[in-house]
Amino acid sequence: MDNFNEETLGLIMVFGGFLAVFFIIWLVFYLIDAIARYRYLKVRSYDNAWMAFIPIVNIWASVEATYGNTETITIYGWNAPAIVMKLWPVVCYILSMLINFLPIAGSMLSLILSVLNIIVLIMLFKDMMERLENPQEGFLAVIAVIIPVISSAVIIDGTRKFNDGDQNWKEDSRILKSQTETNGPLSFMNGSH
Repeated sequence: MDNFNEETLGLIMVFGGFLAVFFIIWLVFYLIDAIARYRYLKVRSYDNAWMAFIPIVNIWASVEATYGNTETITIYGWNAPAIVMKLWPVVCYILSMLINFLPIAGSMLSLILSVLNIIVLIMLFKDMMERLENPQEGFLAVIAVIIPVISSAVIIDGTRKFNDGDQNWKEDSRILKSQTETNGPLSFMNGSH
């Protein structure tokens, strides 16, 4: 019995150590991402740059600082209400919860939602980099979104040539390339034929 308790205690300690290392690594990556978003928001003169450190809210701030005060954001041809993009993590969470109730189609829809999440985040990343006058295309944008520490490093590097407040997100009249796409793969969601 004593041997069992020592082995169990040993396993618990190894597992606890693994969790502690995992948490530290997660925290470091989280802070790198938050610092990258913070730098971006500061360059864009976003008043509440501190939002970069709060999950979900950081996406809201990044979207607002990138697209400005607009009612709609074009997402691959779909003229989506801006709130959809600002609350994208919440939208994905709600959709994933609904998908879990579908026994057979749920797996396929979950895969589709995962792909949609990646392509929307790719668009946001590319548009943020376009605002920083460092456009990213293709493969690097995909890899940067799949491996977030890469996107954080690219954003930090993109902000280096700017000082805080060099751009004004409220008055930036430059039209992003993504916002001119009218016949994208999601344009069917506009309701017009």
